[in-house]
Order: sequence, then C-alpha cells, then structure tokens
Amino acid sequence: MMGRKNDHLTLVEDKNNDPIMPAWKRFFYFLGKLLFLAGLAALLWHGEAYFRVSNIMIEGANELETDEILKAGEISPGMNIFLVKESNLATKISKQLPSVGEIEVSRELPDTVVIKITERVPAGYVLTADGFWIIDSQGVIMDYSEEPRMDYPFITGIEGSKVIPGSPIDCPARVKALQNFFDSWPGESGLEVEALDLYESHNLIIYTKDGFEIWFGEGDAMEQKIRLVRESLPYIDPSTEARLDVRCEKRLVVSGSAVLKEEGKEVDP
Repeated sequence: MMGRKNDHLTLVEDKNNDPIMPAWKRFFYFLGKLLFLAGLAALLWHGEAYFRVSNIMIEGANELETDEILKAGEISPGMNIFLVKESNLATKISKQLPSVGEIEVSRELPDTVVIKITERVPAGYVLTADGFWIIDSQGVIMDYSEEPRMDYPFITGIEGSKVIPGSPIDCPARVKALQNFFDSWPGESGLEVEALDLYESHNLIIYTKDGFEIWFGEGDAMEQKIRLVRESLPYIDPSTEARLDVRCEKRLVVSGSAVLKEEGKEVDP
C-alpha cells in the first residue's frame, strides 16, 4: 500500500513540473508577435489610405458649380469612403441648393463618389418683400434673383409667407394649376405669356404680351383650354380690350370690346 502511494505522488510531481522555455525561444516568440502586430497595423493603415476619396464625379449639373455642390454636401477628397453616407449627402445638398430637383449619390470602391443631379427648370418668377424668386413648373421656389427675370412670366397672387426656398408654394390648388399649365403650355411660339395671376386659387388668369386677359379657371383640362385659346386668338383684334374665358373647357367666351379681325365687328360680351 505504501508503494502505491509513493507512485501516485511521483506521477503528480512529474505532471506539474513542465520544462521551462529557453530564453532564445522566448525571444523569438516575442519577436514573432511583435512582427505580426506591426504587419497588421501596416495593413490597416495602408487599407484605410486605399479607401480614401480621391475622385468626386458630378453629373447633370449645368447651372450649379462643382465647388458649391461639394460645399453644400460637406464632402472633399481625402475622406474615408465608408464614412460617406449617400442619403445624408443627398439631403445636405438638396437643403442647401433648392435648385436641385433630384439627386442620386453612389460610391464606387475604392475611392470614387458619384453625384448625379437633375436641376430644376425655371418657369416664372415671384416678387416678395425680400426680392425676386425663381419658381419651377412644379411650383417649387428654386432660387433667388436680385433682378426680375423678364425671360420668364411674372407670377402674382402668391403670399410672401408661402415662398420658401426648396418647397412648393403652400397651396395645393395653385400648385396644381401651375403644374398643369406649364405641362401643357407649348411655349412662346404658341401663346406668348407675360404674367400669371394666382390671386384666386380657383381661377388661373393669364395675361399675354398682346394684352389679352384669359381666364383658365382651375387646373383641369388645361391642354384642351390652351388649344381652344390658340385657335381663337388669330381671329381677335389684339388692339381691342378683350377677356377670354375658357373655364367651361368646351367653349370660349369673349368679354369686353373685342373685335373679330375678319368680320370687323364687335363680339357680344
């Protein structure tokens, strides 16, 4: 019995007495760890530099300058491309530049950011206490102008408080009338428009360069109404005062002292 106990003690003693690693092995083991960490750090550093933005491509911008787009989006070369959030960048640019209609941002690894822009197209201008504002065909206030833009129709009847850059005028009926009119209007070659009056939200009034006052009513059937006006204008003497009413869509009513060119007589008001 005593012999078995000693044998057991000897076995336990041998198990706990692991051989000590030589100094030269410990040195090379430490050196290997150090080299591994150094290599990992170098890889991370070079990888981070590899994914830095070096190319920013702007597509679709005609009136807007590249510098003002980059400034609005707060983006510049040297940024980590993974820190560029497409939705955030698009929101910043749209907020700072109301003349931007649609915007799409994408990343092309390893170092390129592409910004595709669709600019709003001016359709008219509005006068407020702050000055002149350019408006697009969707009723969105898109830009400020120090002087009136005579190459676009003058739009009246919009309260200054409703003119907010980057937003449509705060009246769905007026927005609808504007949209439908500009979508259907063939341009100066078909109907020379000098001003649009939106004072009454249910009746869009157009003033032509020939001096005609045209009542279009609400924004429905605008294409048909414009066609009816265009077909009737050649027969009315522009030197006489006339108000044309196409609110009923299917017929044109002439009021005032209009004179038919061909017949040379006044039209019953």
